[in-house]
Amino acid sequence: MRNRRLHPPRHGLLAALVLTLVYVSAAATASTPLLKLGPIAVANDTATVAGTLASGSSTATLTVNGQPVGFDAAGSFTATVPLNGASTLALALSEGGTSQQTTFQVPLTGSLIPAGVLDSLEQAGISLLAPTGIGSGDPLTVSGGVLDHGNLSSLTLNGKDVLGTLGSGGTFTVQVPGTTKVITLSATDKNGTSETITTPVSIPATVAAKDAVGVRFARIAFSTKNVRKTHRVRMIVTVRDLRGSLVKGATVSVRSLKRGRLVRTPKSGLTGPKGRATIVVPLRAVAFGKRLTVNTVAKTPSAKVSRKGSVRIPKAKHKRHS
Repeated sequence: MRNRRLHPPRHGLLAALVLTLVYVSAAATASTPLLKLGPIAVANDTATVAGTLASGSSTATLTVNGQPVGFDAAGSFTATVPLNGASTLALALSEGGTSQQTTFQVPLTGSLIPAGVLDSLEQAGISLLAPTGIGSGDPLTVSGGVLDHGNLSSLTLNGKDVLGTLGSGGTFTVQVPGTTKVITLSATDKNGTSETITTPVSIPATVAAKDAVGVRFARIAFSTKNVRKTHRVRMIVTVRDLRGSLVKGATVSVRSLKRGRLVRTPKSGLTGPKGRATIVVPLRAVAFGKRLTVNTVAKTPSAKVSRKGSVRIPKAKHKRHS
């Protein structure tokens, strides 16, 4: 989980709560370091900016208008970057070992932007809690809050306004679809400076059938190896949910679409940790040399999917008579 941490006051201002996201299934990660900026000088279609990382993190990476910037041992940096006609300065900050990124957009409204241009966003104290409902198949619930919304002109979560929905304690709660892949929180202050935090939703590699978000077939494979000897066709069925997670514990059943081809209806099976179930299809002699067409069904407690498929059964070998 990622959490905002309160830093000691700096220059008479309350340092920001660093935005972080924690996933129920993920281990704790370090807070995203916050930038403190000095004056920004603009001349000849270039910008010169200096600043420090509030946390002094040694694993953070920073780009300014797409140009990588290095830090010294104290977390300080200086960069001169071409603007190529751009009217804003974009500072993209990532913490090592995480997939989360924080981007600040600073409007370049003159030849000298004063120091502390990010201070109003810091004072706003934006926070975001862990989304709940991951893996349940229901919409995700995302909550957060603002310490001082008076510094903001807008606050959106995945494009939906939350500034106008803040409760008495400055909190908000938003539901997003269970298939959401990215959570994005964007705040803009009254001077047009913005902060955007983008974090992919952590999709589990494997989920239990009861937690799957829908169900679909990833692959249905037929094997006719040794079919003349065993009179059996093996089917390997792989099942995922709509987010791409492998589904463990889904029920898979198969039936022939033409009577008389099978000795009996194949036994159903449950998918394992890799989302696969093996179904043995017992053949009658009449099925050899013909195409076997079956209907495969995969079910979870909340969803069901079916698909037709077929395989050509080789002809049976005939004994030679002397």
